[in-house]
Amino acid sequence: MSASDDCAKFNERSSGWYQKCAEAGAIGGIGAIPGTLAAHPADVVKVRQQVSSEPLLRAVSQVYQGRKGRSEYGRLGARGSTPAAAASLRNFFSGSVPAVQQKVMTRTPMFLVSSVSVSLFESKLGFEATSAAFVGSAISGYLTGFLASPWEWQKVLVSQNITSPARQKGMHGLVSEAIRAHGLSRGSIALGRRFHAAGVRNAIFDSTFFGCKHILEDRLSKKYPGHPYLDSGCAYGAAALVAVMVDYAVDVTAKRLYANGPERNVPQVGVLRSTVSNIISQGSTLFRGLGFKCVEFSLSYLITGLMAANVASG
Repeated sequence: MSASDDCAKFNERSSGWYQKCAEAGAIGGIGAIPGTLAAHPADVVKVRQQVSSEPLLRAVSQVYQGRKGRSEYGRLGARGSTPAAAASLRNFFSGSVPAVQQKVMTRTPMFLVSSVSVSLFESKLGFEATSAAFVGSAISGYLTGFLASPWEWQKVLVSQNITSPARQKGMHGLVSEAIRAHGLSRGSIALGRRFHAAGVRNAIFDSTFFGCKHILEDRLSKKYPGHPYLDSGCAYGAAALVAVMVDYAVDVTAKRLYANGPERNVPQVGVLRSTVSNIISQGSTLFRGLGFKCVEFSLSYLITGLMAANVASG
């Protein structure tokens, strides 16, 4: 075999790898838009329960009436129940713009970087495909969760009507206000705690999601051959459901950090230690909102899975 033939085969393999990664990123980013909008009302109620531990019916009522959110995390959040908006079903879509921005900013690199990481672990380090999906996605998940944190912070403040002078300035205002209020050193540490919590949460979610998705797609394709939409949609939705249940307690910790404006400091406790402490102190109450998050993510990822099947079949 000539050198030119080797080069041609290498270019063909590289082209296929790049195309696969690019498609994964496009599926994550584009699929996040309809999925996020369809599931956003469930997300608003879920976040209300996470940051305040309110029962379901009270949380729904408070969102509908447009009342301010109140964080139980160190009692640092905005307090009181003064209406911040008129009672309306529109309140269930409050914060939908930063929510879409956050999901696009998270899921585009989530699928793209996960695809790259998994390929590297599989081809360079000799990992088996499923193991590569679990390990590679944990690393990529931390990076994407950390970097997309400002959008998530903005979404939580807006969707819960939590008052903060910097809220109207967008994510850049949140970051700059934290530095201005606490100084460069302390402000950076406070931001780092929030962003690190989101990174850890995403690492757990992505690792569980992509690992389970790989297993489910493989089994469903063998059991139901010739039904790509069923295989992909069910695999994405079911894997998201499992990942939500695994990462939920850490997600509560992250959301309670975000339920505070940048002018407020956050407890100097590690995210996992805070999570364990919350579980011990609150028990089952901590998991209020889990049902709504299961609905939100299953629906959102089901739509993404259907789009993935459409891309694959096209």
